[in-house]
Amino acid sequence: MTYTITLPKIIYLTLFISKYAKKQKYYNTNDLIKIANEMKPELIKMRKDKKDYKFLDDTKFGGLRGNFSTALTFIGFVKQGSAYTPYYSLGNTDKLFNACIKGEIILDTQEYCAYTKNENLKNMLEKESRIFNIRETQAHIKKYIEKHPAFPLRRDDINFPKIAVLKSQKDQYFLRILLNTFKTENIVEFNMFNYLQGTKIKSYNIHPLFVVPTYDNPWEDFYVIDSKEIFENTPLFIYFDRQTKKFYDNNNHVYTSYSLNEGLEILSAQNENIEERLNYNWKKTRENLISDYIERKSKVEQDEFAQFLKNFLHWQRNFSIYGKDVIDIDVSSSGGPDVTLTFSGGTTQKVELEHKWNNYILHKHYMDQAWQDVWLYADEKWDFSKVAKIFSPHLSEHIDRIPKVFLCPDPETGAKKAYEVNWDNLTFKEIDIRD
Repeated sequence: MTYTITLPKIIYLTLFISKYAKKQKYYNTNDLIKIANEMKPELIKMRKDKKDYKFLDDTKFGGLRGNFSTALTFIGFVKQGSAYTPYYSLGNTDKLFNACIKGEIILDTQEYCAYTKNENLKNMLEKESRIFNIRETQAHIKKYIEKHPAFPLRRDDINFPKIAVLKSQKDQYFLRILLNTFKTENIVEFNMFNYLQGTKIKSYNIHPLFVVPTYDNPWEDFYVIDSKEIFENTPLFIYFDRQTKKFYDNNNHVYTSYSLNEGLEILSAQNENIEERLNYNWKKTRENLISDYIERKSKVEQDEFAQFLKNFLHWQRNFSIYGKDVIDIDVSSSGGPDVTLTFSGGTTQKVELEHKWNNYILHKHYMDQAWQDVWLYADEKWDFSKVAKIFSPHLSEHIDRIPKVFLCPDPETGAKKAYEVNWDNLTFKEIDIRD
């Protein structure tokens, strides 16, 4: 069955550029603009006073860089030379990018449609289109305020002409936090990078404002968190659980949140939290975030499957585990684990490939149902105390999505190694694995 997905034009353009980029890789909007100009300059029309301003048959003349930023999901940081730069992708993995390059997604240059036979890719494209529409709507909070005169906040266009900083009548300041993605139907991920970077939260006592959407309503709920609590933890991502109505971060810190009206009665004004603001150092915070979050692979680094093929499979795709013969290994380009093992009896097993054990957590796979009962490979030495420390904090809530079988090469002999963990009593045993 062939699926047809009508795309927002900027999503279409991002995929189109991905197709023509071939071996080039984009990390952020600057890269996308560069590739667009090099590969397909006819797609980008310019005005004398602005570069890269009009795209496709756009009639609104919206800024292209801003539109790209609305289409992309923030992932973390990537090392380029001696510096680290923010890394973004269409979706929270590179799978749409790769599928487009491999021809698993075909683009219609007339109708701005995508075609695929892969239902997972169809669902991913539809999800990204919905998320883009929500981000695009939330980006125009000024229009929301105009339509809702009773809304208690107003834009501060004088001090913050280009970012959505809002002010109350009590001189309280708020920055609208960007929606990053929906991890599940009930878990919404917010990107704190724009809030934490730079000096704006030193100059003003600004509280984060979270506009929690649904797929149907971009303005479903408004929540705020005290800036003092953010200074204490400096999270790169914050999650909202729609069922428990709680905000938390990757370290399982739960934040005290308030409805907007409650926050207006409680939170501090512009000139408060002086000590916290004086002590805040974005450069130091960024260094900590880079060490805590994934450093995405650079253009010259081998991807996970290449490492798996070379270091674990030794260029041979067949092996035996649990007494069952693996007869095929399928590499996935759709949403979900990286490869599928097919056994001689016809059963299959999903395997996620990572460079390090901790990347499974940093990628937030434990929060996604697609990774239920998955095995995990890492190009890292087996160290159960380290593995237990990484995964134990997430066992109680996400046990079905915490791997029980771990694959890795022996660092001394290069032999295949496999281990089964019993998370109930925190023990493990080695699994017999043979070529």
